[in-house]
Amino acid sequence: MNQSKGFDIFSLVLGILSLVLAFVVLKFPGGSLAAIVIVIGIFMIIDGILHFSQRGHLRSIGMKSTGMLTFLAILDIIVGLAIIIWPASFGAIYVWIFVTIGMVMDSLFELWAAKYIKQVGKGYYWFVVIMAIIGLILGIVMMFSPAFGLSFVVALLAAYLLVFGVMEIVKAF
Repeated sequence: MNQSKGFDIFSLVLGILSLVLAFVVLKFPGGSLAAIVIVIGIFMIIDGILHFSQRGHLRSIGMKSTGMLTFLAILDIIVGLAIIIWPASFGAIYVWIFVTIGMVMDSLFELWAAKYIKQVGKGYYWFVVIMAIIGLILGIVMMFSPAFGLSFVVALLAAYLLVFGVMEIVKAF
């Protein structure tokens, strides 16, 4: 069990590519947003097809009605197609609305859950409360500023790629 880790070329290459991609996202935010929107549309179509194809299996294991699953699968496919067909309008609005709603809902949940986190420690409790309030403020600002909301999505993607890239490079050694 005492094996030395060694050098991982795959992690190094993945880390470097992630860093490069982070800088590309920051250099070309409009194109990056369009790519994000298209990828979301493709995932929605695939998700809809997968849900639609699972109806028979769910019936075989006892689900009596798959009407709601069928409806949601078709809705996913239609929305995914609309996102791909109209990425600059429908797709961007879709991403803006769902990121905004997600930010507000997550922040409200964190504020609610903070009462349970208080038992873990006061420092962590205040960190969660402060981050939730910041998230709530950002969510409310994004509600009234679609441009800020979409810029925030691109910045989050770049930050994720940057952190992931650094972690992979460190893991390589």
